[in-house]
Amino acid sequence: MRQSMLNTEARLTRLVELAEAAAERQAAIQKAAEEQQRRLMFLDIHVSRMEHQAVLSLPRYASPLRLERFGRQYFSQNDEDGVLAEIFRRIGMTSKVFVEIAAGDGKQNCTILLLRQGWRGLWVECDASNLDSIRSAWPEDIAKGRLKLVGDFITRENLNSVIASGDFDDGIDLLVMDIDGNDYHMLNVMTARPRVICVEYYGREAPPSRWVMPYEVEPAMTWARPTGASLQSYEELLTAKGYSLVGTNIAGMNAFFVRSDLVEGKFEAPFTAYNHFNPPRYWYPTLNFLSAWNGPPDGKPPKE
Repeated sequence: MRQSMLNTEARLTRLVELAEAAAERQAAIQKAAEEQQRRLMFLDIHVSRMEHQAVLSLPRYASPLRLERFGRQYFSQNDEDGVLAEIFRRIGMTSKVFVEIAAGDGKQNCTILLLRQGWRGLWVECDASNLDSIRSAWPEDIAKGRLKLVGDFITRENLNSVIASGDFDDGIDLLVMDIDGNDYHMLNVMTARPRVICVEYYGREAPPSRWVMPYEVEPAMTWARPTGASLQSYEELLTAKGYSLVGTNIAGMNAFFVRSDLVEGKFEAPFTAYNHFNPPRYWYPTLNFLSAWNGPPDGKPPKE
């Protein structure tokens, strides 16, 4: 009996040792897998950097009047910060007032950098958690009136009154429309005349496609379907309203329009969707533009 118990104890001890060894091997395998995943991530970034530079080296992007090379990301989702900075470097600023429709949580959008640089403006956002985040992140600017916040769901019926509630008597320099849905229909009814408009376009519909998402009173926001409108549709709509398409970002996500009386000699003509269309390269934003090379082709700063 005693020998049997000793044999059982020895077997149990051996099983414990085997289990511990198996756990150690599993931990080593997991660590190796994580290291391999990390290396693959950096390889992905490296390959994307090479591809990004290769795209920007194409003759199409060589003109110093184009905007793709100036893209930089600070607080914007993609590289809008740099593109917008270059646009205003060329046309100047007047009111230093912005309006952003669907401003998000106040930690990432197209106008945070401008707010930090002394601009003032209006953020419109309907999500309660995002509104709380904005109030938490920007209490002083809201208290001083530099940042006005409207918590409304934007429709064709209230868009103009919401923008007018900002009381920007000296005009609006920049309007950003990024509601992932009815953007086209909002711009169609908008009466304000900002000097610059930034709007997201649906890049899978290349020129000459005239595609517009049907208007929805309460659109179900989802990335599982196309939203907004094609670049061709935005070009035709905003050209009729007195704007010129001056560029899109390299990721093929956002289009930039400038009031037509301000563009002569400052941007790449013709101001058409054919000339300025960029196909969707959605993997660029996921890398936070670590692959971006931002500068003129000759390596010299732009002339004032």
